[in-house]
Amino acid sequence: MREILAEYEITTPMFLGGGVPEDVDLRPPSIKGVLRFWWRAMKWGDCLKSTDSELEALKKLHRLEADLFGSAATPGVNSGQARFFIKVKSFESGGIENNWPVGNQGGVAYLGYGLTDVNKKAIRLGKFTLSLVLKQSVTPDQEEQLKKVLKLWGFLGGLGSRSRRGFGSVAIKSLNKESFEFKDEEDYFKSISSLMDSFQLAPKTPIFTAVNTAMTIVTLGQSSKDYQTLMNKLGTNYKTDRQESKGKDRIPFGLPLEKVDNANRRSSPLFMHVHPIASRSIGIVSFIPAYFHPDHPLDEKFYEPVESYIDKMERVWP
Repeated sequence: MREILAEYEITTPMFLGGGVPEDVDLRPPSIKGVLRFWWRAMKWGDCLKSTDSELEALKKLHRLEADLFGSAATPGVNSGQARFFIKVKSFESGGIENNWPVGNQGGVAYLGYGLTDVNKKAIRLGKFTLSLVLKQSVTPDQEEQLKKVLKLWGFLGGLGSRSRRGFGSVAIKSLNKESFEFKDEEDYFKSISSLMDSFQLAPKTPIFTAVNTAMTIVTLGQSSKDYQTLMNKLGTNYKTDRQESKGKDRIPFGLPLEKVDNANRRSSPLFMHVHPIASRSIGIVSFIPAYFHPDHPLDEKFYEPVESYIDKMERVWP
């Protein structure tokens, strides 16, 4: 069987539950779940382009996902099994983190609000190697999709609670011996641009989180040897801009929102990520706007408060 090997670094504390309460563990099902998320985001534009309607595109996306990743809810599609097996081939943990700022003090605590309230523990930092063992039925195109989604996740994403707020950031270090150890920020930004330019972008504001023509990736514009310094800066900027927005203008940052909309839930369109460059790290933010919520219809000005926050940082892509 063919194998895809991908090495990653955990660059910020990862709040990820294991099989034992209050334990932390790096488990293949959690990784498979986050790869599904980024795969859907990556493939939606392709499905839209090759079909006549959103409904047909959704059906096609579901078929393709079930065929590659497996689906217990879809009997008869590849026997319900994935076309590959995920194994955590090696894992070097940097220890357990349980000493985070308490309450809502400082930028980093603002990003992690609620984590310490439930007394969660985290993987402090670490390294791991993923093995994707491919069945013989995997097509060359499916193999390329898996390689791309492994890179997309490792350039922009994370794993675990508050991963959209920079916690549990994972940085890809190599893929099948191709190195992604960047010597400077420009190398990293070029790799992001090259990958993003290879996707078929969906039209702006897709019906779920997907790479689209309105998506923007920016950088904080500073580096640090200390990830906590970067997260504190990210959190301080985010807190300031979110609090400067009044009332309903704060809704596009995510729901629920106290005294505005406590009933509905909608994840933020912002994805924060800390990535190592040589001996330092940088902070980036991906803004992926999409259809928000039926109770909050979009208009041209809906995302303006988030765009204002993004515009204060340095553009990476497009």
